Amino acid sequence: MSRIQVRDGFLVLMAALWCADESGVLPIFLLAAAVHECGHLFVIRLSGGTVHALCLTACGAVLRCSLPPSPFSRAAICLAGPAASFALTALANPLGAYRLAGASALLGLFNLLPIPPLDGGMALRHLADGRCTFLLDGIAGISVLVLLAGGVLLWKSGFGGWLLLVGIMIGAPHVTRMHAHNRRGEHCSPANRSILRCSGAHCAPLRDNRCR
Repeated sequence: MSRIQVRDGFLVLMAALWCADESGVLPIFLLAAAVHECGHLFVIRLSGGTVHALCLTACGAVLRCSLPPSPFSRAAICLAGPAASFALTALANPLGAYRLAGASALLGLFNLLPIPPLDGGMALRHLADGRCTFLLDGIAGISVLVLLAGGVLLWKSGFGGWLLLVGIMIGAPHVTRMHAHNRRGEHCSPANRSILRCSGAHCAPLRDNRCR
């Protein structure tokens, strides 16, 4: 990795979360997120990819890298993060680190949702390799609606609006992207160079698009 950049927004976000964290779970989730990202990094190197830079922003981490051309290799890179999360859960649970095990399992399950740029959504996109775009968009749209509905229920039940906020943050770019595609009447074809974007605690490869 050639460089690591830390934006001011990331520092502000961490400070705000630290002040709002009364139960002390923030360091646990940060550790779980670090293990998750190490899973991605390990398989990127294993598959012959190259990581050029890591940028920490208010929206999370962005890994800029060159990925192998094989759709299966790219899908494996996407799924390596959740696999690392579940491995940490399996390791932490017998040791009595139940909060770490739970946080890591939650992180892994959340990232398997079929919504780009989450790992599950991007793995499906890479395996489809430009096919079934409308079907995948539909699955992602339904998943966003389910996520938002779950967020509303948790909010009304007094568990806070964090899931609703996450659903909005993930769903808004998805709706914008679908609207842009519909207006153009076309779908982007993947180029060879790729960017691995990590938003919040999740990480997913995104391909540069020729029709941007």
